[in-house]
Amino acid sequence: MSISSQVCVPPKDVGVAAAIRRRAPRFRRLFAAILGVGVLSAGGWVLVGNDRGLREGPNSGPVPADHAVVRRGGFKITTVASGRLEARRQVEIRSGLDTRSNIVELTAEGTAVKKGDLLMRLNTDEISQSIRAEQLAVTTARADSVAADNAYEIQVNENESKLRQSLSKVKLAELALDQWRQGDVEKKKRELALAIEKTARDFDRLKEKVETSRRLWERGFLSKDEYQRDQIALTEARSAAQAAVLDQQIYWDFKHPEEQETRTSALEESRAELERIKMNNQIELTSKDSARVTRRTQLEIREARLAELEKQLEAATILAPVDGLVVYAFSMGLGWRETPLQVGQPVYRNELVMVIPDTSEMLASVSVQESLASRIAPGQRADLRIDAAGGRDFGGVVESLGVLAESEDGRDQTRLYKVKIALDAASAAGVALKPSMRVDATITLGRADDVLVVPLQAVFHDGPLCFVYERRGRDLSRTPVTVGRISSSSAEITAGIGDGARVLVREPRADERPDERWDLAALASLGFTLDEDGRPVSPSGDPPPEGGAAASPPGTGAG
Repeated sequence: MSISSQVCVPPKDVGVAAAIRRRAPRFRRLFAAILGVGVLSAGGWVLVGNDRGLREGPNSGPVPADHAVVRRGGFKITTVASGRLEARRQVEIRSGLDTRSNIVELTAEGTAVKKGDLLMRLNTDEISQSIRAEQLAVTTARADSVAADNAYEIQVNENESKLRQSLSKVKLAELALDQWRQGDVEKKKRELALAIEKTARDFDRLKEKVETSRRLWERGFLSKDEYQRDQIALTEARSAAQAAVLDQQIYWDFKHPEEQETRTSALEESRAELERIKMNNQIELTSKDSARVTRRTQLEIREARLAELEKQLEAATILAPVDGLVVYAFSMGLGWRETPLQVGQPVYRNELVMVIPDTSEMLASVSVQESLASRIAPGQRADLRIDAAGGRDFGGVVESLGVLAESEDGRDQTRLYKVKIALDAASAAGVALKPSMRVDATITLGRADDVLVVPLQAVFHDGPLCFVYERRGRDLSRTPVTVGRISSSSAEITAGIGDGARVLVREPRADERPDERWDLAALASLGFTLDEDGRPVSPSGDPPPEGGAAASPPGTGAG
């Protein structure tokens, strides 16, 4: 498992090392003494004897038993799991009916079948009756759909007709208004002006005539009656001139606004009627379209239901999809049945009734603990041992990891993930392997080569920060490090400390506690900073756990 190069997550499944950290200090000292007997070269680090048997370190002389030297080397990480064999291409035969149905015909278990051979036939009386009823419903729904389509087309034609009529009314109202503005008003304007001019000239003419008649009457050349008639004509002309001016004023003050309002209102009303018709057309068309869609949907539902029933009728006859041997699910411990299948027994929806395994290519299905799931990946190598095959060993490759964890039984709190391992064809050739054979698998989780390695118990944690107690002469120093991959006993160091450094593999005693202050430059080189309480903060901004060292896992104190 790889640990983030920036944030150190305390390992949860580090095996012996984690177990030892949870024990009393007395056991830790005993373990350190045992480790001091020799050199664990595979882990890339050195532990040597106690003060009576010292070995020279590369930098500053002998290495005590409770110290280790950082070395460049490698280590292999594995885990063990158990399970059973299963066929890669195992074909499951399930009931395809949505309802319960009784078995009418059944092929005996152990029968060799060819693709297309009958495996099982279920009762179809209820399905056949439902099909006949649904056929009538489909016919009715189809007629309703056709009627709704026709109603929609009729509504489209009606909408077009109403829209044309309304547009014509608007056009006529616009023409009437333009005719009045550009024709009738101009004509009336000229008529009124002409009447004023005519009456004014007539008045001036009669005025001169009356003056002439007066002089003639005074001289006795014109009778008084003629003179008076001329005066009357002048009075009439004066009245006519005044009436012409009044007519013009009345027209512009009253008649013209009245006619303008009448024609403008007629145009606006025709336009409003056009908008009402458009809106009403949209409402009517939407209603008809909704009815049409509803009828079509009802027809589609009915047709789909009929098709499903016909499919159910076909699914009642179960045929072999491949060549193989008939095995009842009961015989493989699958399903809920306590007795083998028999004619007349009920079969339920999607019930697994048979299996046709292909034993030419087998898989190992093993279970690993939930804590290891993140370390399992397709492509990892595995060594398999099958007792039923004479205890032979087989090679394999991890193919997949289960999506969800599951328990061995309802009361067990242990969560397990299923891992599928493909057997190497070469190692399995000629071996009669069968489903359900027990298998033990050793999965290689990874390998770290040519890396700096320290004992896992030398790595401590302060919140998100990993560090080691580095021996510098007679002093101890808390040195921040970046941890890469780990095994049950070793840890890869990717940054923070160099080859040949000496580190403490236990917590310091009270008389050798190092300086509690962090080296800010060392923290910064790994991308860490200190918060206002002086605790390391990861680059992602994650604060250390509440409670400091008390919140760290047992044995991984914050120093």
